[in-house]
Amino acid sequence: TPLTVRILDSSGGNIYIFSLNPLIAAVTRISKHGGVKRLPVILEEDSRIKLELPNGIPSSVDEVIQEIKNFCEPVEYSVDNANFQRQDDSSMSSSACSGDTLPVSSPSSDTYRKEQWPKVFLIPTFSHSTETQLRDGNAEYQRSQVRLTPSSKMLSNILETLADKVYSYKSYPSDADFSEVAEALTQTHPCLKEPGSFNHSYGWKQRLKTKMYNYHTYLKSHISSSDELTVNTVKRKLPTDAHPAKNIKKPRRAESNHYPSLPLNETPESMEQERVALLSEVKKRNNVQTIRQKMAQTFSFRRQEIVDNKTSLHKMIERWPALFEVHEVNKEFLRVTTIPLEARFMLKLDEKCSELIQVVRKKGGAIREKTKLLPIVETDTDTTTKREIALKCLILNMGESVEDLIKEFLVSEKEEAGQILQQETIAIFVIRDAQATTKDIGIILEGQEVVNKLASVANAVAILLGFLYALNLEYPKTLKLTFEYIQKVFMELDPKGMATKVKKLYDQLYNRA
Repeated sequence: TPLTVRILDSSGGNIYIFSLNPLIAAVTRISKHGGVKRLPVILEEDSRIKLELPNGIPSSVDEVIQEIKNFCEPVEYSVDNANFQRQDDSSMSSSACSGDTLPVSSPSSDTYRKEQWPKVFLIPTFSHSTETQLRDGNAEYQRSQVRLTPSSKMLSNILETLADKVYSYKSYPSDADFSEVAEALTQTHPCLKEPGSFNHSYGWKQRLKTKMYNYHTYLKSHISSSDELTVNTVKRKLPTDAHPAKNIKKPRRAESNHYPSLPLNETPESMEQERVALLSEVKKRNNVQTIRQKMAQTFSFRRQEIVDNKTSLHKMIERWPALFEVHEVNKEFLRVTTIPLEARFMLKLDEKCSELIQVVRKKGGAIREKTKLLPIVETDTDTTTKREIALKCLILNMGESVEDLIKEFLVSEKEEAGQILQQETIAIFVIRDAQATTKDIGIILEGQEVVNKLASVANAVAILLGFLYALNLEYPKTLKLTFEYIQKVFMELDPKGMATKVKKLYDQLYNRA
């Protein structure tokens, strides 16, 4: 029986669970990377990490735990024996070698949202009195189709409970979100269906909209930690923006924590002190844990600064240098969206990678001619190359230009490449030698190289998406559809309301046509 190690967070929830023996077997198969051993550690759904083990495979469980503690946030742990199903060799090897995933940990502050809007909205439990009336009303409706007329008290309880639940996911729900909640309510409790409404729930939708407006008003006047609402009041705006509908700061791309409130008992002044302390920590060696802790602690302060001031890239690098590490980009994306970045991106890309390439190659006209320039995918084509081809096919399918995103150069052209990249606002660069071996992959923002030495083009696209969210940057206009597909299909962030081309490809790949 493999030994199962459970590493627990401070609240006792299992966040790191892995089976030691099969993973050591997996390490044996992939240990030819310059003497550095790599241990894949499977985490929660859609997430895993890969540890670099320069000293080889640990000889004991305690050493394994110490390696993980060095890599992840400080945690407590316990060790149990349990049966774990071993993954097949191809699956484990692919996961381990991809180099694309990082640990997931929920933000510690109670002011952060922890979940995205659910795929299926579940109606919460109402008060005991309301639930009793609904149970009896549903039974009567099933017998005689007689609808229930809620009392004012019951109506108030239903709307207040729903508004609170909606706000736990979004501060500014869309019209489609309200429709979804209203329909879920009448489907869960059919006695509340409304005659004369095309979907039996239109009236509930309108009532909920009104309640949500009143709920916002209440939070702004009674709750101190409602910065995401008060930031849009006229009092908080600049004189040039002193109009209720001007320069509204609210999520545009399903950011769960677009404008989080500062932690309890913290002020902008105390947070600025933490930021300055963080600058000192960045200069120290072997100080990863402290940096990660302080980056998490200062998230809301940093996010408010970005949204309020639209801080320039140069100043962000100066004030928050740790944010420009790949690991912190992953962490920041998780804080903003509650979704793991590289893990989810690679999972969804691989899910339909072959089908995406096939669908796009079958198209005619200019797209077909352009796909002929891409390498042919063979049975022995490695995963990294396959992912790159799939992403280029995605761009072409959207009627956009690969060259607008990915700039490819030879090693001999490196000096020329530097001059070209200085003119780019957003780009991924790839440097290859004469044998087409990749020597470097990096990301350019506002003419500056912000990261390099990335594992693949696919990793670069994922990290670029992370930067766009972390720095609150707009999608490039010439690649808007490509990034919309990545956001709504790969990352499953606000999948409702896809553009026509995005929806068409989605339907083709997922047989929804």
